[in-house]
Amino acid sequence: MKRLLTGCALLLAAGAANAQVMECVDAKGTKTIAQFCPPGTVKENKLMKGGAGPGPAGGSAAAPVKSKSLAEQDAEFKKRTLDRQDAEKKAEKEKADAKDLDQNCLNARAQLRGLQDGQRISRTDLKTGERIVLEDKDRPGEIASAQKSVDQWCNKK
Repeated sequence: MKRLLTGCALLLAAGAANAQVMECVDAKGTKTIAQFCPPGTVKENKLMKGGAGPGPAGGSAAAPVKSKSLAEQDAEFKKRTLDRQDAEKKAEKEKADAKDLDQNCLNARAQLRGLQDGQRISRTDLKTGERIVLEDKDRPGEIASAQKSVDQWCNKK
């Protein structure tokens, strides 16, 4: 009984050792490595064909596999990594800029609303440091200025 089980185990191991590994390319050009190419992909070449010895299985001559040197692969990996990091930094900067733009728009609208509602607005005189309250005669000019600010910040989206 032990011999029968051992024989079955050896047959299963021999079948697994004879597996082929293929490089499959899909329509987008993405390469995947699999034993069988999935539907919609093209078999590019055999990467490995298992067998009992170091040579090709069954005595057939296998086509040489073109591979890039480790230095070339490393350079490509580093380039992809740098490209990905640059893209992430750019996305973060765009997100921060959009957040700043939204905040500036909200501030400009709040300033305009306060002027239109008649709230008391004060400024500080740069020369004396004294607080100056906005008078009613100056309000239309300030409203026009605040409207320009709203148009500038809120229409960039």
